[in-house]
Amino acid sequence: MKRLNIIIAALTAALASCSGWLDLKPYDGVVEDDYWKTKEEVYAALIGCYSSLLNKTLVTNMFYWGEMRGDMVTGSAAAGASVMNIVRGEISPENGICKWDEFYTTINYCNKVVEKSDLVREVDLTFSEEIYQQYRAEAIAIRSLMYFYLARSFKNVPLVLKASDSDDQDYYPYCSEESEVLGALTEHLNGALPYLPTTYGSNDKNKGRITRWAAMALLADIYLWQGRYSECSALCSQIAGSGQFSLIPVNREPVLVYDNITNEVIDTVYHPNMGDVEQWFDKVYVAGNSVESIFELQFPKTHETLADPFFALFNSNANRPPIVANDFILDGVIFPEYEGEDGDVKDIRSYAYQGTWVWKYVGAAFSGRMRTERTFPHWIIYRISDIMLMQAEALNQMAIQTSDNAAMEQAYGLVKQIRSRANAIDNSDSELAAPIDGKALERLILAERARELAFEGKRWYDVLRFAKRDSYADKSYLMQLAINSAPPEKLMSLQLKYSNTWFHYWPIYIDAVEINKNLKQNEFYSN
Repeated sequence: MKRLNIIIAALTAALASCSGWLDLKPYDGVVEDDYWKTKEEVYAALIGCYSSLLNKTLVTNMFYWGEMRGDMVTGSAAAGASVMNIVRGEISPENGICKWDEFYTTINYCNKVVEKSDLVREVDLTFSEEIYQQYRAEAIAIRSLMYFYLARSFKNVPLVLKASDSDDQDYYPYCSEESEVLGALTEHLNGALPYLPTTYGSNDKNKGRITRWAAMALLADIYLWQGRYSECSALCSQIAGSGQFSLIPVNREPVLVYDNITNEVIDTVYHPNMGDVEQWFDKVYVAGNSVESIFELQFPKTHETLADPFFALFNSNANRPPIVANDFILDGVIFPEYEGEDGDVKDIRSYAYQGTWVWKYVGAAFSGRMRTERTFPHWIIYRISDIMLMQAEALNQMAIQTSDNAAMEQAYGLVKQIRSRANAIDNSDSELAAPIDGKALERLILAERARELAFEGKRWYDVLRFAKRDSYADKSYLMQLAINSAPPEKLMSLQLKYSNTWFHYWPIYIDAVEINKNLKQNEFYSN
């Protein structure tokens, strides 16, 4: 146990003090020489990889990179210049939010496990082939998740697959093309899948560690980003067909709407069962690890170093927290309003925000009661509704290419399942008649992802994926995003910047470029 404690202490210390441009500095030499002798030490190092995902800056950047360039949140006066410059489209290499240090810290931890576990097998004869392959596969999947965030955010990034051990190692890698990075990820994940367990024996571990289903979800997401729709759809089918995940049901009561003059039935609306809504909100967003969840980051409730960042971002006991919901766009645009007079007709997903509060992370219940202290909400990476919408998107894109009406109907059916559970408000954009217009369904899927996955770090990546499809054939996605998100005086400027595809990615932080002359700055920011 003493040796295990040394390893964990070393990993925690490294995590708490990360400050290099890539954080590729070797561990303390004395400790490095003393461990990597037993399978227990490999396991402790693997847990260190998971713990590094809870780094405050890393998780905050997962949110910032996925949401602050979108239209569903904005910054308040308390947000600071770094955040507000992003909202205004004034992004520069000096902005600290562009730092990728913590992602490469985690990558280096994973590289350690991948490399050193092989050495441990030579000295610990109890380290079985099965467990050895599993630990490596988990580390490969975590590393792949980090690289997928980097590739979507920066496009071309250094692909570092060897751990740093000594001072004479090359710490100044070149950037690899996005296609090379994504190609490596798909190869590595496909190789890791057979060795990942489908269960770890407990619900907490099944949601907080990389199962085969979690790795498949990540791989499906990468395939979707690459436009490999058939492979994405196949993986989504396997996940959905596993029987391990399901939407938490919310029962609805049909209510007939009568004409005041003729007393004839003119419509049927639905009232969601509010007890079911309460359970859905609590299980998914307050308690976490729900039957919907595939993989989420679980913050320990008694650990100060690894405390979640959401209290400070969205609540912080302030009248105006730093990050607020963009209710001007959410009300009516993202969440269409019911045009009748029945106040009980409501899309339950609109409880994700209340006014300008990002309620998913500060609400103790779906309405009315705010969390009064840190309750450590989890950060959801993948859940089953995300997978269903991925498959719908993939099916629809294949159907557009082949004019396959049956595939479009299947895609639309997946969307309708999610809308039905959410008691979504129907309108002309959501009620698609046969034969389905593939482009109309494409727009509906993107809108449904906004509603279903609000504030979960997906919005910018979703809009960019739709925009860049077919070599940016549809420029309306980014233009509309600018209209929704930019301050009026910055609208034309932001739309003009969007015409340059390199602006769709972050600049490499200025310190990294100055230290490593092998790095090539994003073309938009190089001047």
